[in-house]
Amino acid sequence: MKVLLHTCCAPCSIMCIDRLKLEGVTPVVFWYNPNIHPFTEYEKRRKCLIDYTEKNSVEYAEKYEYGLRDFISNIYPDYNSRCEYCYRKRLSETAKYASKNGYDAFSTTLLISPYQNHEALKKVCEEVCKKYELEFVYRDFRVGFREGQAKAREYGLYMQKYCGCIFSEFISNHDHIISEQKAQILENKITEKKIRLGWNVPNLELKRYKNGNQEEIKFIYNLKKEVYQKYVEKIYGEWNEENQKKLFNKFMKESSKNIELIYLKDKLVGFYNGKTKDDRSFEIGNICIIPEYQNKRIGTAVLKEILFENKDKDIVLQCFKENPASKLYERMGFKKEIETQTHYIMKKARNNKF
Repeated sequence: MKVLLHTCCAPCSIMCIDRLKLEGVTPVVFWYNPNIHPFTEYEKRRKCLIDYTEKNSVEYAEKYEYGLRDFISNIYPDYNSRCEYCYRKRLSETAKYASKNGYDAFSTTLLISPYQNHEALKKVCEEVCKKYELEFVYRDFRVGFREGQAKAREYGLYMQKYCGCIFSEFISNHDHIISEQKAQILENKITEKKIRLGWNVPNLELKRYKNGNQEEIKFIYNLKKEVYQKYVEKIYGEWNEENQKKLFNKFMKESSKNIELIYLKDKLVGFYNGKTKDDRSFEIGNICIIPEYQNKRIGTAVLKEILFENKDKDIVLQCFKENPASKLYERMGFKKEIETQTHYIMKKARNNKF
């Protein structure tokens, strides 16, 4: 079977290609992404993909089109529906190319991202395949997302900071753009947060991690070790202190701006981190509480605050399958979207009550 694989970028292609090869299918990578802006970003992703395919003997095809004017004119004035247009534009052109060039089937690397609208993608693919009389090679590639991202970093590939269009680029820089406005309302937000937390657990408070504070860094590392070591040892056989500290240093470098410390009666008892992704979903990284303070409704109160602050977003998280916290997440409205051998990737859709 001759398969054309619409490819959004090199990092997302890694596990999709590997998965299909394991099935005996060697796809041809197809670049068609006129949604990517600005032009410098378009060229960075395209050239990275070309370099990756050349180094790994993967056949490459493309339709070269940088389409800022066309993109804007087709989504105006309903900018919030841009993703639906973007999916259909790229995938329709891919199916058309496949049909004209003798392919039997097609798929897309967009299916690997847990932050894309998976069901909408699937629906569009099915429709364009029917139109062009192609087989849709549907795979839920999301199970390989994090492994693929790790490999991309290992390979030194260019890792983009936003989905692609000019609006997602704007969102990725939103804090910088409206920093003055945010500063004006920060004090009120802090006060309101303390009140909400206090309703659930008296004297509970969230405070921003002070970047570079060694005592706080030490606390966060020791707590992560205390909470996660048993899972790591069960899955991987040992807790390698040197490797874990390297991973922790990377975590702090990437997540320090998104860490909040949990205090109860002015005692530091835990931390959490999370961030808004390019597609406007919110990803919870960790919610860790000192064991002696667990089962005191602290984690529930923090989670409720996260859900309140992000009620207009889809919220995603990953947890070890054996972690009893998964039951709390289910009670709070999260559903298991993906199950691997070791983890659940869970999601709470926006606007759901909690």
